[in-house]
Parts: sequence; structure tokens; C-alpha cells
Amino acid sequence: MADKPALQHIPYAGKSALAISPARSGIFARGRKDAADAAAELHYRQGARYYRGNGEVKDLGKAATSFRKAAELGHAEAQYRVAMMYGDGIGVEKDFVEAAVWDRRAAEQGHPYAQANLSYRYYAGEGLPQDFTEAFVWCRRAAEKELAWAQCNLGMMYRKGEGIAQNFVEAALWFRKAAEQGWADAQYELGALCYNGQGIAADYGEAAMWYRKAADQGHAEAQFQLGYLYGTGQGVPHDYVQARYWGRKAAEQGHEQAQRDLKKREYRDA
Repeated sequence: MADKPALQHIPYAGKSALAISPARSGIFARGRKDAADAAAELHYRQGARYYRGNGEVKDLGKAATSFRKAAELGHAEAQYRVAMMYGDGIGVEKDFVEAAVWDRRAAEQGHPYAQANLSYRYYAGEGLPQDFTEAFVWCRRAAEKELAWAQCNLGMMYRKGEGIAQNFVEAALWFRKAAEQGWADAQYELGALCYNGQGIAADYGEAAMWYRKAADQGHAEAQFQLGYLYGTGQGVPHDYVQARYWGRKAAEQGHEQAQRDLKKREYRDA
């Protein structure tokens, strides 16, 4: 009778006759990921060249195709770019649902702009069901990455009580973070909280300071409010020249109350 073989062959759990050790499997997986990452980066760079026209003829359709290839390989920046192009109809037909899909993929990888965009899509019901709670969650994630736009939006949600309980203290905190980065909307909002004493001690001088910063960037409502402060002498000296100057600035941008005030002054001066 023939001798039995010294070792028995045991098939590997129905998958293969040979098993790869976990250590070796990890090496191969990393190799595949590195190759995918390299391919994704090439597609992304090609898309960027087509998008900007750097070294290539500008072609937004080809840019979208290249970004899409990179996005499908997991490239977060490409996913964000694809979302942007679908959202704005650049190189592709506008499609808010597709935009939301790609914003989510990038957001889940921690891309702050995609997180802020996904928050907005939930807030506005753009490509997604309107959901203030989800909007708040994603906005907070982007805000914590020091994105001024998201910080301002988060302040707005705290101020209005949308997706979270109304909290003027938190609103002031996030508006300040964005205002200190130079975000005009946040500067105006922080000025308003300072003026009204909401979430922060009432301080007309500080309100005027923040209104001025936003007004200097062309923020019409801040210009109107700054003009009002000069006209009433709150937080700044009475100065009707400055009051009229800032009122006119706001009126020129279409601020309705400023336009009405300007017409009244012109009628009186006639």
C-alpha cells in the first residue's frame, strides 16, 4: 500500500488552494492603492490642464472626463471638482443630484470645501432632501477645519436655530472666527450681535469697527448700518458727511432703504 503524503493539502476556505499571509496581503493591497493613487493623480493633473488651458487647449468637457476618472479612483480633490462642475454645469449638464453624490464622497474623505458644499445642499434641498440637522453636521466639520465660509454659515445656523438649538453665544464665537479671517458677511453679522448685545456684551464701538471692516469690502448692509451709526453718533462721532458717504455707497449697490433715504435727502436738498 502506498505511503500517505507527509502533508495534507487543505483548500483555503473555498476561495483558493493557496492562502496569502495577512502581512503579504497588506503589502499587495498597499501596492494596488499606491498604483491607483498614482493613476488618479495623473488623471487629476490632466483635468487641471484642460480646465485651465495650461499646456493644453482649454476644454471643459475633457476636464470633466479626466476629473471623473480621478474621482472614481478615490481622489478627493477630483471628487470635489466633479461635484463643482455638475453643480455649476461646467463641462457637463447641470445635475444637482450628481453634484451631491460627489460632494459626499469628497466630504467623507475630509475635504472641507466639499463638506461645506454638502452642508449647503442639505440646507437648500439642492440634490438632496432638505435637512437642517445634516446641514449643521457637515457645516460644523468644515468649520472646524478653519474654513471661514463654513464658520460664517455655522454662526448663521446657531443664530437662527436651524439644525441646532438657537445659541447666540456660539453664533458670536463662530462669526468671530470667520470675521478674523476677513470674511465680510461674518464681520457684518458679528457687528450686528455687538450692536444688539446678543451672545456678547453690547458695544457700539466694536459694532462700528466690524461694520467698517465689512463695509470696506463692499458689504451693502454693513455700509448702510455704518452710515446709520455715523448719523446717530453711536460707537463713532456724529459725522453727517460720513453718514451720507456710507449711505450712498449702500444705495449704489441697490440697498433699498439706503436708496429711499438718499431720495429723501435729495428731495430736501433740492
